[in-house]
Amino acid sequence: MTQVVRSAPTRTLVSYWNDARLRVDQAKSSSVRPAPGTVSWRAALEDLLRVGYGAQAQSRFVGGAWEQIRWRTTPSAGALYPFEVVASVVGEGSYLWEVDAGRLVPCDLAPLTRDELARAGFVTPPGQRLEALLVLVARPWLSMKKYRQRGYAYTHLDIGHTTTNLAMYTAALGLTPTLHLRFSRLSLAEHLKLEGLCREPMAALSFARPEGAADSPAGWLAAENGRTVAGLELPEPPEIVNWESLKGILSFDSPLAPPCAPASVPLVLDPAEAAAAVLPLPDGRPPLTAPTEWRTAILGRRSAKGFRAAPLTIAQVGELLGVLRAEGVPDDCSAAGSARLGVRLVARNVDGLSGVYSYAPRSHALHCIDPQSDDHLPACMQQEVSRDVAALVIFHAPLCRLVDEQGYSAFAELLFHASQLGHRLHLAAARLSGVGITCIGGFDGERCAALARLDGDDEAVYVLLLGVPDDNAVKRDRLNVAWSHGFTTAEG
Repeated sequence: MTQVVRSAPTRTLVSYWNDARLRVDQAKSSSVRPAPGTVSWRAALEDLLRVGYGAQAQSRFVGGAWEQIRWRTTPSAGALYPFEVVASVVGEGSYLWEVDAGRLVPCDLAPLTRDELARAGFVTPPGQRLEALLVLVARPWLSMKKYRQRGYAYTHLDIGHTTTNLAMYTAALGLTPTLHLRFSRLSLAEHLKLEGLCREPMAALSFARPEGAADSPAGWLAAENGRTVAGLELPEPPEIVNWESLKGILSFDSPLAPPCAPASVPLVLDPAEAAAAVLPLPDGRPPLTAPTEWRTAILGRRSAKGFRAAPLTIAQVGELLGVLRAEGVPDDCSAAGSARLGVRLVARNVDGLSGVYSYAPRSHALHCIDPQSDDHLPACMQQEVSRDVAALVIFHAPLCRLVDEQGYSAFAELLFHASQLGHRLHLAAARLSGVGITCIGGFDGERCAALARLDGDDEAVYVLLLGVPDDNAVKRDRLNVAWSHGFTTAEG
């Protein structure tokens, strides 16, 4: 064979080309489907978290000057993010997610085993084995020091947004996750060494593969040996006092309903009342399918900081509400539908639409409850962000009655499902030009019930604001106490 003599530039180019070749066993792209058995679980989870719960940065021109802004791919009450994410690869190790650095850092924790997870109540579909787990751990103090008592409920909502984002993106990549809300918090807290740290494991996403599938390649553990081992921040005395105030409220103090076989079920109830008028809604574009579509929506999601006094169209409202027809993330909750929610739309500035409506997912239609609507500002605690909204979406349920009947499980599942629905609306708005959305946890429950014309013991669980976004608006709520139990930002 004739030996090819290459010049120095040619050798450099050939070397570059060889170095630039793609190899599936080294793939780390979060926009392609990771083939089972070719990507280590740690690498796959790290990629997933960068998109599903990462940080973004952008420059924008406001008030005659450029400013650098940062945001995460999920919304949060007050931009506080009162939780942490731990990734565990079964039998191998656990990692703490550093959201700003975009990396998983090893934790000094014993590896989880499948037997331990089974004893803790983590169920998997038949014929599947659990490979990895993302645990979202609430740190209520981060929210409660600003929002006081309501801050604990906000941790459920914030965790619901993030878990939904991670689950939906993972499913688009071809790995079907299972949502767990009915596992033993005490068992998992013991493994994660949370005793005395004022933290509660609140939700988890598990990733399973068929029994008998080849293990992911090892080798990355040695590469991590030089990286600093992470640990959770220790609580100060005020956080410990706050944690003690939650005794009797936390899941540690209540029995949970037993887990069910993982399944996807609708999250929205059809209205039971007869309506005076029914308005069919247009469907809009088909739902997201490809990983690149999901990635674009997730990274493009924003929470509006204010709205312009401009109308939305019925077509825009129809496309937004249409995403609520989908079934939820596969979970271990009751398939009986006891944690499903109703949806009310209060239209204030929508072309051809005015008044209060209930949304029927099965027929994708609005049922008119009242052709007139009241002033929404008192229900929204007079928050400036709500002044010029075009519409309000209110998720409602008989929360207190269901908690009386089912205990903590109903409380956690209703809040989680409300945030799951809210996050679907956020991603839908990211696809629509000129549509802004933000969620608020600070609302007057009685006034919201009156505004939405709720009957009986139904109450507002979550409120979202829709409208034309004002890109020049600035979020001014940065004081210590905000709209919480007799305090306002002016008094805080």
